[in-house]
Amino acid sequence: MAQSSTTSRNRITNAKGLSNELLAAAKFAKDPNLIVFTPIGAGPVDILVLNIKTGEYTAYDVKTRNYRKNGYKIARARTGEQKRLGVKIINFDPESKWNMEEVKLRIKEHEGFRDTVYSDSLGFATIGYGHLVLPTDDFVEGVAYPKEQLETVFDNDFQIALTSAEELLEEIEVPKTIKGVICEMCFQLGKPRVMKFKKMWEGLEAGDYNKSADEMIDSNWHKQTTSRCESLAELVRSCAWYNF
Repeated sequence: MAQSSTTSRNRITNAKGLSNELLAAAKFAKDPNLIVFTPIGAGPVDILVLNIKTGEYTAYDVKTRNYRKNGYKIARARTGEQKRLGVKIINFDPESKWNMEEVKLRIKEHEGFRDTVYSDSLGFATIGYGHLVLPTDDFVEGVAYPKEQLETVFDNDFQIALTSAEELLEEIEVPKTIKGVICEMCFQLGKPRVMKFKKMWEGLEAGDYNKSADEMIDSNWHKQTTSRCESLAELVRSCAWYNF
């Protein structure tokens, strides 16, 4: 009997997931101070790591990158059981590259789209994909603008955010995932406000990505756009394995 396409896709997905779990385990195993265990069977933990210097165990769930048909990345948050067990997420993809289009899609998903001028959560006039209407703009309330025009506005705003992120990270080495997060923060908040996350930057400079994520949550930004902040903080936290 011929296999269904769904069965075939599931086997490919499972094989890639297992491959990435083994590659992630090998990444940890390069450190002579770490002993890596891989539990047998399905469960909330894919990798268990023992630090022989500190005696501390850390549990990880390895997530393989996945996308919806529209190109948006599927969020991979911890389950309730994983939160109780203190399991950390690794969004591991050995083929990962800095992909501006991926970051653009995520920003668009978070911002939403309006072809007319509207007030954002802070009461500022906004249009398109979260573009703050400036005195130099000629957008008029009540007028619907072509999406093509607003896509160009978005591309310009994104380039400003990307340049800001690259300037802020000029002397700090971080995973590409975090570069994308800083780019999105600059897009939403602007470079001056992102610079004020002093303790977040201390964490990034030290490679302590859990601290950086905690400081993102402990902010007025989190109160203003809670879901977005938590989503980006989770991406930063998922890079905690990077320096092993």
